[in-house]
Amino acid sequence: MANDLAIDGGRPTVQAAMSDSWEDVTDVERSFIDSVLDDIGSAYDQNDLFEAEYRSFVGTKHALVMCNGTATIHAAIWAAGARPGKEVIVPSVTWHATVSPILHCGAAPVFCDADPETYCIDPKDVEAKITDRTCAIVATHVYGNPADLDALVGLVEGTDIILIEDASHAHGALWSGKTIGSIGHIGCFSLQKSKPINAIEAGVATTDSDDLYDRMLAVGQYGRCGSLWQTERFKELKAMGLGVKYRANPLGTALARAGLQRLPELNAKRTAWYEKMDAHIDGIDGVTHQRTYEQARRGGMLLYTGRVDPETVGAPTEAIFEALRAEGVRLNSQMLYGVMHLQPLFTDFSFEGLGGPWGDPASDNRAPLEAGSLPVSEAIQDTAYWLSTPVDPDPEWVDQVGEAFAKVASQGDRVAEWYRDR
Repeated sequence: MANDLAIDGGRPTVQAAMSDSWEDVTDVERSFIDSVLDDIGSAYDQNDLFEAEYRSFVGTKHALVMCNGTATIHAAIWAAGARPGKEVIVPSVTWHATVSPILHCGAAPVFCDADPETYCIDPKDVEAKITDRTCAIVATHVYGNPADLDALVGLVEGTDIILIEDASHAHGALWSGKTIGSIGHIGCFSLQKSKPINAIEAGVATTDSDDLYDRMLAVGQYGRCGSLWQTERFKELKAMGLGVKYRANPLGTALARAGLQRLPELNAKRTAWYEKMDAHIDGIDGVTHQRTYEQARRGGMLLYTGRVDPETVGAPTEAIFEALRAEGVRLNSQMLYGVMHLQPLFTDFSFEGLGGPWGDPASDNRAPLEAGSLPVSEAIQDTAYWLSTPVDPDPEWVDQVGEAFAKVASQGDRVAEWYRDR
């Protein structure tokens, strides 16, 4: 490994092309799409077929495909009974779509801190924040890395609290050998185009509960739910339900059926290079990668992520990142994935003049938190890096990215000096 940093005019370490992408389209996807175009009259059968295949894959009694992953979270939170006067416990290390549906239901989000190594919700902080107003806990499997489901299931056992798995990135992940999405009361998966199962835009929810399934049907499957009711609760509404349509586009669902067929292969390939990159990072002082719990196996794996320690490296975080980019590392940072508790939507943005649940919110559905209130989540946000994550990249690219991290971390003093003087 050459020691001349690219910021000093040295040759960038990463010269190999990544040469791969998760979103590559194959003949499998084209054949599923063509089957819909060849028989438009039966297009909606794709939704039924995908649901049957997905519930078999996850191992739940029900699967319900929707127009996007956010819709699945909304339907799940609504099904859990979120309304004014209720609270839903959520991580701050997540995307806004995990949280905003709580406001849509008039309930209050209660933010929890994260485990510093897995980046998933900290069960001890969850336990401390459960009250008699808590109706649900949402646990995000961050970038396909399972949260501590043993601890979270233990917290809700014997209560009326619904445990929702935000498995947006975690298709095919496992906890103690059991498929993610089948362990909590409801599992919610995104099928957006960047996800491992790609419908361009869709989502799917899973559950074993007839009651929760019917509630999710009622809130979003207008025109479809009449023949699907499992209980008597909503049957008199027939096919209308509550009149909201979250139904998925069958062309997207057909694409997702192809993705589900290819998922084991895709996960195996991505796992292989993740493990190789982990081995590189493990040998570098001041750089870490996202860890998994012993019981967990990652799936989907939306982004390869980790953190830098500026004190150990001896340079500011942003200086480290800029030096890595100069070495040719396709690095993302500052993605606002970790500080949802500080975002204006959930703190003090004015809803004056708006309609719906925003126009007349409960007085206590937002309890603004100050910077420093969730120190682990904020530290993750401040020091995390994210790498573009192909399926089966050129092995030389993987090695060179690992070498670039080692090169920059070993010359922190020079990186800091360059950053000060530039």
